[in-house]
Amino acid sequence: METVLYDSELILVGEFRLSPGADLWRQLNAIERGPLAVFPATSVFIQHSGREPVLATPNHVVFYNPGQLYRRELHDPRGDLSIFVVLHPPLFARLLGDREGLPFTHGPSAADAYLAQHTVVRHLRAQQQPDRLLVEESLCHALARVISDAFELETRRRAARRPTTERAHHELVEAAKTLLTERVATSFSLGELARDVHASEFHLARVFRASTGFTLHGYRNQLRLRVALERLDEPDAELRELAIDLGYASHSHFTDAFRHAFGVVPSSAVRAMTRSRRDELRRIAEEPPARV
Repeated sequence: METVLYDSELILVGEFRLSPGADLWRQLNAIERGPLAVFPATSVFIQHSGREPVLATPNHVVFYNPGQLYRRELHDPRGDLSIFVVLHPPLFARLLGDREGLPFTHGPSAADAYLAQHTVVRHLRAQQQPDRLLVEESLCHALARVISDAFELETRRRAARRPTTERAHHELVEAAKTLLTERVATSFSLGELARDVHASEFHLARVFRASTGFTLHGYRNQLRLRVALERLDEPDAELRELAIDLGYASHSHFTDAFRHAFGVVPSSAVRAMTRSRRDELRRIAEEPPARV
């Protein structure tokens, strides 16, 4: 189920795969090492002990402290596929100072951080002797970004938290995330989406952004682009067909959205995943698009 791709004094990087029929779906799980940041490749319901369940998608990073108890529930028929990064003590101390652990269960995965980890993982899979400086520097920057974003979002959540509405807001956001994930190619209007989750347009848009860090449109667009990144790994990937499958109006619309999110066009991302394009991989991983 776990394949270690890289291990150093700073970080351990690995792939996790759990088939739909595995026993772990029916068990209470415990994190044996950590702290841990997980980048999901498929959608899966995760419930940390004592917390509400969340639908974790490629738009999120899920965090675990050592010893964390949690359960998972199947959502994507492919099972649970993810990349995990263990923060060894030296890196944890640099990123979190004197904090004893991570106070949040999940946070938004910014486009630059997602692309950096995705590209680095492809590099690790392809190279018997990976560029260690590239791997560690790129992932340290990505982890610093997602942890900073998670702290910022958690601070805003706590400031706005009202016990009487917290559960209702959580259920609304999770319902909207589920619809956007399951129907990623659908061109919803705000009114259609709001009716499907039984909320007003303004209330849904406001609560969703406050809870996830994404607008509704941004969440769907990022899901589409991250599905596209995975499918670009396939040897017979055809960009025009991929664009239409994901709900984009045209190949140029897809290319523009991809460039805006990741700072490169899809063809450059494909070339960077090959063995012969280490310089281009370094440019993508180390020079992400400007933060917006």
